[in-house]
Amino acid sequence: MHHWGFFPPFGFFFILIIALVISNIIMWRRIRKISTNSMSDALFILETRLAKGEINTDEYNEVKEALKK
Repeated sequence: MHHWGFFPPFGFFFILIIALVISNIIMWRRIRKISTNSMSDALFILETRLAKGEINTDEYNEVKEALKK
């Protein structure tokens, strides 16, 4: 006979819990990376517009603060 301890399905539930924790960590990191990339892209566009003279420094600072929120 196989003895899995005092609760036979515990091994399955333990593996399931570990898999859920790992998948949540992976999803959290992906979401965080996507939001960081979109923020840096927006700042790059904003800096480019300032460099081209399309906006002035007041507009630049205003939009930059809005992006940080």
